[in-house]
This record gives sequence, C-alpha cells and structure tokens, in this order.
Amino acid sequence: MSIPFVRGPFTGGFTAFYNGLFPAKPSFTEQDYPKLDGKVIIVTGATSGVGFEVAKLLLGTTDAKVYIFSRNKEKTENAIKKLETEIATEYSKKHLNIGSILIDFADLDTIKPAAEKFLQQEDRLDIIIHNAGVMQPPDGSKTKQGYELQLGSNALGPHLLQKFLDPLLIKTSQTNEPGKSRIIWVASTAHYFSPLGGVNWADINFENTTGAYAIHKYGQSKALGILQSRGWHAAHPEGSKITSVSLCPGFLNTELQRYGSSIEKYLGSWLLSPAKFGAYTELFAALSPEVKTGDYIQSFGNVVTARSDLSKPEYIGKAWKYLDEEVESYL
Repeated sequence: MSIPFVRGPFTGGFTAFYNGLFPAKPSFTEQDYPKLDGKVIIVTGATSGVGFEVAKLLLGTTDAKVYIFSRNKEKTENAIKKLETEIATEYSKKHLNIGSILIDFADLDTIKPAAEKFLQQEDRLDIIIHNAGVMQPPDGSKTKQGYELQLGSNALGPHLLQKFLDPLLIKTSQTNEPGKSRIIWVASTAHYFSPLGGVNWADINFENTTGAYAIHKYGQSKALGILQSRGWHAAHPEGSKITSVSLCPGFLNTELQRYGSSIEKYLGSWLLSPAKFGAYTELFAALSPEVKTGDYIQSFGNVVTARSDLSKPEYIGKAWKYLDEEVESYL
C-alpha cells in the first residue's frame, strides 16, 4: 500500500538555510574554552570531519581526556597519529590524553560491548557529543537490524549508547556545577524536511512512502536528534544538573557529503565551510556558559529556534517511547 508523505511546516526554514549559507563568525573559540582538568569527554565519529576537529580542539587546548568512539580500527589508529602530529605542531603539546572505543552505530549488537569497555576504564563522564552520522546513503541502505540506515545510525544507535552511559553521566553531574555536564545531539537544518512531528510514523523506514526523497529520510533522522535532546530530561528527572541540547554544526565540506553527486560535491567546495567551523558550533554547545537545556544551536555558535512542531510534548514523548522500545532488547 502506498503511503503519501506528510510534510512538516517550513516556517523559519528559509532563515535557517540563509544563516547556514552565510553564517556569522564564531564568537566562542579556543581562547574561551575552560581547562577541563580531570574531565572525561566522548566524541563519536571523530576519525574525520567535524568530529576529528572537535577532538583536536579539545586535546590541543584543554586538559580533558577525550575518547573517540568509531567503527573502523585502522581509521581510528590513523586519526590518532594525525592528531598527535598536528597538535604537536599547532599547539606544541606532545602528550595526548586520549582513548578509543570501537563501535558501529549501524549494528546495535556492538553498542553494549563498547559501552561496557568504556565503563570498565572510566569512573566519570562529563560530556558526550553524539557527532557520528550518515547522510543520504544509496537508496535502500539498511542497518544490520534492518532499519533505514540513517534512522538506525543517527538515532537508534546513539539512543542505545546514551542509555548505557546515563548512570555514570548522572553520577558525575552530582560532582559538577549545574550545566557543566552535557549531552550534545548533533542534528541538522535538514530537520526542516522531516515529516510533521519529525517522524514518518505510518512508514518509519520509508519503504512504501510516495512523494518522499532522500532529504526527507535524512531530515527525519536529524529531527529525532532534536526530539531526543528535549525528551531526555522528562525521562531522567534525576539528571537535573545535566544540559541536553541539539544543533546543526553548519553547512560544511566534510566526508558526510561522500554520497553526493559530482555536481553537489563541486558546489560544496565553493559554498560549504571547513569542518573546523562545525567544531566551533559543537564546542559552543558543549562548553559555553550561554547554553541551556532544550536549546537548538546553529553555525557557528548561535542559539536559534528549531521547527516549532518539534517542541510539542506529544511529538517528543512519542519519539522517545518509540526509541526506547526499539532498543530495549539490546540493553
């Protein structure tokens, strides 16, 4: 049976895309970061692109211990070597306080072992940046468990990982000042292309939906990031000292565009910003004192308004319930 796609409102979308193409300069950068001595931070998807730049800025300018969560052992080892070389050159810092954990967000079976390995190694967690993601893969791409690849990798995988890490994050937050412990859900301005309420509930894997394009599937996965950021506190009242926010890092020239056409890649080389600027957005969300729970942040460190329907409790609650139910058997 064919199911027509129900588009969400685009109110505010033109302003969001204009700001993405013509962003203001970052105002919260290296010189503004706290030292973070003794803090532990997880950055997922940090072997390239924005995640790599986030790890580099943290390791080069703070004293935090940074964990890279990624799916490819060789890429992780190469990324660490590159970090060591570039940080020694750019920041004159030779010793990096860095750890790594292998995880594949497209395979829910890998999440628990990865989380358990981290929990065996650390007794605190101050910040997690859910940066890993995939954008517009070939049509029909699925996770190991059969979910549409972006739904699984961008939403379900991070949701499951967060559930394993919540107890330690909450425990650590009790030793921090309010707002210093944070969960960062990397969304996208593409959430404006998501269905009404953020999710195509009639056909969440887009297998029988008519009138939908690749951007709508990606938009759904990123709308879920916004819904997750706003649903976390309702599910965790004991985490009142933790700040949970979502963001669009910016319109960036990174490996996320690897599935784009040659024309899209050419235009991107002219229109898109370097990955480091996306790192400024993510670290604004992770470290700036201006940020508060429920915020949505756009390039390169500006608190703005996401699509209005994604702030409605009924949509937030329904998304959270779905994600919880889908990952329950993997806990």
